[in-house]
Amino acid sequence: MQHVAKEAATARLAIPPAYEVVVDRLRRTILLSVYGPGDKFPPERLHAEQLGVSRVTLREAIRVLEGEGLVEARRGATGGVIVLDRHVSVDALRRRLRESLADLKGLSDFRLANERCAAQRAATRITAEQLDGLEASISEMRDCESVAKFRAADSSFHVGIAQAAECALLRRAVEDARIELFTYLDALDYELVLRTTISAHSRILDALRAGDPKRAGRAMERHLTTTWDEVLAAIEEPAAT
Repeated sequence: MQHVAKEAATARLAIPPAYEVVVDRLRRTILLSVYGPGDKFPPERLHAEQLGVSRVTLREAIRVLEGEGLVEARRGATGGVIVLDRHVSVDALRRRLRESLADLKGLSDFRLANERCAAQRAATRITAEQLDGLEASISEMRDCESVAKFRAADSSFHVGIAQAAECALLRRAVEDARIELFTYLDALDYELVLRTTISAHSRILDALRAGDPKRAGRAMERHLTTTWDEVLAAIEEPAAT
């Protein structure tokens, strides 16, 4: 066993090309709704400077994202790199939900464990500025008029709590679970779950403002359990005719 461990420790590193690292970063920003459909990436020169890479590397990454159907590079004065709306019919999403139910249940359990922990940790660490950010995301959700805006506000709230938990691995886990669930949850009619989600987020925020870890954890658990029940209900909806 020790021999195997030594071999692993001395194995040659497989270092990915810089553009692959950029692709992963930008893909995550899209799947976490930092950039939504119709949004533009910053101008190329500025974007490359922000990421700390060359413009050539950024262009290679954009080509990969174009191939995945996530963005489109448009020319001209009003052009730029535009995030696309990858529309999938609700019926198709429900079929995918049914086909992937076991995997999704595992993801739901993974999400529940990590986000409950994040809420508990955040309750004793969150700043006034971060609390204001969560409040703002709830306000944005109240005013949202599309599933993309709903998803962006929801993502901002949950990732904001993970950030306040002050644990990089935990935040990564929360983000990864949201990315995996990204398109599946669009099978839910956001207008039907909007009121319950706003109410759940408000209860979580109240617990965080009170600095109560147990209450925050319970509120998050209740919210995500309800979300899973809504997923199951969406699967049972009759197909459109």
